[in-house]
Amino acid sequence: MKKQLILIVSLAFVSILLAFFYPKFGIINAIPDEDAAAQLAQDAIIPQKVIETFSEEQSVYTVYYKDRQLGIITDQSKLDSFLNQVYEERYKDEFPDSKVGFGEDIHVTESYSLSKVEDKDDEIIAYIDENDLFSIMGYKVEFSNGSVVYVQDPTEFSKAREEFVLNFLENEGVDPADTYWKLNNFQKQTVYSAKNARDISYRFEETAEITEKFVPIEKLLKSYDEYLTWLYYGYDYEPSYTTVDEYDTVQYIALKAGISSRSLIALNPDLLKSETQILQAGMQLNVSKVNSPINVEVVKEVMREEIAFPGETEYIYDPTLREGITQTVQEYKEGKKNVLRRVTEVNGIETEVETISELITEYPDHAIVRIGTMVIPSIGSGSFRWPVDNPTVTCGWNCYYGHTAIDIQNMYDHYGNIYAADRGVVEENSYNGINGNYMVINHNNGYRTYYGHMNVPGFWPVGTVVDKGEIIGQIGQTGLAFGPHVHFEVRTGGYGTSLYTCQFLGC
Repeated sequence: MKKQLILIVSLAFVSILLAFFYPKFGIINAIPDEDAAAQLAQDAIIPQKVIETFSEEQSVYTVYYKDRQLGIITDQSKLDSFLNQVYEERYKDEFPDSKVGFGEDIHVTESYSLSKVEDKDDEIIAYIDENDLFSIMGYKVEFSNGSVVYVQDPTEFSKAREEFVLNFLENEGVDPADTYWKLNNFQKQTVYSAKNARDISYRFEETAEITEKFVPIEKLLKSYDEYLTWLYYGYDYEPSYTTVDEYDTVQYIALKAGISSRSLIALNPDLLKSETQILQAGMQLNVSKVNSPINVEVVKEVMREEIAFPGETEYIYDPTLREGITQTVQEYKEGKKNVLRRVTEVNGIETEVETISELITEYPDHAIVRIGTMVIPSIGSGSFRWPVDNPTVTCGWNCYYGHTAIDIQNMYDHYGNIYAADRGVVEENSYNGINGNYMVINHNNGYRTYYGHMNVPGFWPVGTVVDKGEIIGQIGQTGLAFGPHVHFEVRTGGYGTSLYTCQFLGC
């Protein structure tokens, strides 16, 4: 009986404890959350104290700034009214038929809480206003390479993209807009440009996704010109200009700036019309390099008449002739060939070249020379060949003041071989600050030839006899040079006089 009484008393005591603590047990999971919420409110950018506890959960709106709690809004309608007021007073004229929202760093979340905090709506709104944390309704254009641009009118932006493409299509003697239309409608461009090139395809390397959303006001582009500028240079555009000096040419300005002549003309449409235009000293030209956030690939077919070089000179050694005496059995003669190449460019920069076909239209003849072996003075033939394959003159005779030479580039192998223009003896193989690694060949017939800007020192030491067409070095841009090329001179009278080089090469 005594044990039963103790049991009954114990149960009654437990019941009293349960009854006393029941309210706390009923929300035991909510207590830590409410405490944490209260602590967050106090640690927010704008601290708020809990002033009341509800019996039922209420909807609350928490404002976050850069992942930190800014504060809790007690009246959501105040935010809406404030944003409408900001739009009407500040942005309506510049952005008609739009609306203002919060910037990318502001987030408003709805949740439920038993705690009521003190009202600091005005302080929270003032903080947002003072820090200008607003955005405007616009369009986010996100490309597959991660580039992002914000635009007001996606239709106009698409038109600007079309014009951006036109800059990389052939435009001399053909209408790039006509080419663009044909390529978009699966028609082949049959007309070659003045440069004997035609575009056969183009494509954007990146895809784009357009989303209407609140976007940063300071990054929102509003005009067609702003769209074009972004397409060429991105958001961080700082134009670069150069002043034309006397005797400068379009070709030389472009070469010095590291851009193509076509790009230079496109950058200065009001001042430049063609590569052969005579420039006035003092002109200010935009020489900014295209640095687009997106890439346009254009594939072209290029047809050119090029030199068909003959094989190596055939020598017949004759012991009956004194060494140094030569008899030409067959003259060296360069031929001609039509070469069709497929050229791939990305934003106007050549990235790949593939030779499709070659047709010899005039066969070359290799030289056949009878050489005496009785004596061996190394005397040149007096006839010179081009010192590189696929030659193109990038800076002609006097293309800038004092340039008494020609700069020659290999169109398809910018760091290709350099060849001896004629037989002779290596007289110098050295370096200076202007022409970098250079070589001088004495042809022992009154002529010397000079080869500058070699990538590495010439392949043969001083005193070596070299043959016409023999590889003597590699194209480079050592010294003072804007791009890889060979500075080539023909000299006479020791080192005194540089002769007009083109009279020997036929350029």
